[in-house]
Amino acid sequence: MKYILLPLVLAISFTIQAQDSDQTETSIDVQFEQLLEESNNFKEYKVIKKTEINKLRKNSNESFKKLNQKISSLEKSIITKDSRIASLENELDGINTELNNVNAEKDSMNFLGIETNKGFYNTVVWSIVGLLAFLFIFMTLRFKNSNTTTKAANKQLATTEEELEDLRRKSIEKEQKLGRQLQDERNKFAKLKGDK
Repeated sequence: MKYILLPLVLAISFTIQAQDSDQTETSIDVQFEQLLEESNNFKEYKVIKKTEINKLRKNSNESFKKLNQKISSLEKSIITKDSRIASLENELDGINTELNNVNAEKDSMNFLGIETNKGFYNTVVWSIVGLLAFLFIFMTLRFKNSNTTTKAANKQLATTEEELEDLRRKSIEKEQKLGRQLQDERNKFAKLKGDK
């Protein structure tokens, strides 16, 4: 940036100086013309009044002083602007460094006491979330499967218990029937013995 502004400032100052010096030279040149025109001729020479030549000399010196003052003023301005440019460049470098530090801080975070990159952190967190979701789905399916198996086993147990209860009832009925038959037969036998 410094290298772009310095030539620009120099070009502007030289343009201003060239315009001022053109005006000064023109006016001095015009003064010389007027002096020559107003002076008297003597053979092939021109006779010029001392007062006129001194006046022209004084005007020339004043013009040169003004030009020198402008040059020194412009040089001071250039030096001031160069120092300002240098300080702005240093400030810009500091700001860029701070910006890089802020970006680095923004892209990282403290995770379990360790400075980590946010991308890595996000990957770890989403991996854990994915693993937990997988385990949740897996355990839910296992629970449903176990629940279905348990319900089927309970149903089978209930059916078996009903069959067992039915079998026990039937066996009790059979036993009672057989007991009655046995008693009937004993009664018959006792009657047969009693009839004799």
